[in-house]
Amino acid sequence: MKLQSSTVLLTGASGGIGNALAREFAARGARLLISGRDTAKLATLSAELRSRGAEVSVLPADLSTAEGAERLAHAALSGGVPDLVVHCAGGMSFGRLDAVPAEAITRLWQTNVIAPSLLTRALLPALRKQARGRLVFVGSIFGSLAFPMYASYSATKFALRGFAEALRRELDGSGIGVTYVAPRYTRTALNDGAPARIAQALAMHQDEPAAVAARIADAIERDRREVYFGFAERIFVKLNAWFPWLVDRGLRAQTQRMRELEPAAAGLPRQA
Repeated sequence: MKLQSSTVLLTGASGGIGNALAREFAARGARLLISGRDTAKLATLSAELRSRGAEVSVLPADLSTAEGAERLAHAALSGGVPDLVVHCAGGMSFGRLDAVPAEAITRLWQTNVIAPSLLTRALLPALRKQARGRLVFVGSIFGSLAFPMYASYSATKFALRGFAEALRRELDGSGIGVTYVAPRYTRTALNDGAPARIAQALAMHQDEPAAVAARIADAIERDRREVYFGFAERIFVKLNAWFPWLVDRGLRAQTQRMRELEPAAAGLPRQA
């Protein structure tokens, strides 16, 4: 689908990849419905995009609650049916599982899995009626390659990937496409602190949000089903699917290094 003149509902627009996606979509001529929790950041972003000639509406929403997802769906549909829905809002939790607070795990599942599921469910009748559109789910390479110290985060991204895959098959023939995107480590505020130190110490490949956003936009315009970032990461995903025990061995040294660097790092999930 072409982004030019398309109406795009974008969650998580107040930071990170979502913020970069808003700029990329606007540059390609899309009409934007941007959503996020930080109203000040959304206002700044919308003013910037409007100054460049973009058509932007701001729909603040806290997707850590079921009510937030329902309200966002209602607001998005009040002016018509979006052509494209991009689920980019998400949270991240890092640290040993036994050091992560129970409420952090609950909030992470609500934001990363339940919210996009409920928002999609609320929008589907309208999308089915117009018989066209595309749903995009921004996951993670950790949704195919479970990583130590990211147990809860990996689990939510595995779930999101499964949701997108099942939904794609469910909607086959409806005119509604589904795209799942799996970025690798991206330099965003979500990854500040311990994750950034770990990434640097382990020499992980790192991407800038703008580069990730451009590739996602390209995938949408090409009607891609899945996009995985990084050649080495894609190899590891394939290897993990067929020979997980080899990946277990391959990650032992990295796991030990992570334990040494952040033996007790944990906390409430960060959200975008």
